[in-house]
Amino acid sequence: MRQKGFTLIELLVVITIIGVLAGTVILTSIKGVAQSRDAKRIQEVYQIAHALQLYYTTYGQYPDNTDTGDVDCWGNWDAGNVVNGEDDPFIKPLIDEGFLTIIPKEWKNIRDGWGSQCIYRYMRVQNPCGGCTGWYAVLYGACETDRCLVNERPECCTTWGEGAGDNDPYDIAIFLRER
Repeated sequence: MRQKGFTLIELLVVITIIGVLAGTVILTSIKGVAQSRDAKRIQEVYQIAHALQLYYTTYGQYPDNTDTGDVDCWGNWDAGNVVNGEDDPFIKPLIDEGFLTIIPKEWKNIRDGWGSQCIYRYMRVQNPCGGCTGWYAVLYGACETDRCLVNERPECCTTWGEGAGDNDPYDIAIFLRER
């Protein structure tokens, strides 16, 4: 008389298949969370850019760097990140003049493509990139995934970062020119 049931091999195969499927779902979910944080960062960079344009319309120039030399950032960049602390002023004139109520700061321990924790950064600079003339407000945001916008640098930007038209899907850079 034959007994009904599963063999050990059949059970192991089913458990392995379930494990592979669960692992796939978990990895996809983790990547989806990072992509949603990137989407939020990109939206925040555009909100800051809009506030910078409002400031420019009111005062005829973009705000100067108010907090240069931030920790884990380069030179004259004004940064917003976890390293600089919660009270670190990032583009302070936008808050002071009421163009933004809250300027985002990165509170995750992520790094940009160069290993810096300078996730959000801003600089008002003259003649950036070697080929661009005049004053610019440069706003930068780093992404965790390769889902950031590409080819966003102006044509005159050939020597700063990746250069014009180069494909860097791990950051977004907005160059606002003063006229």
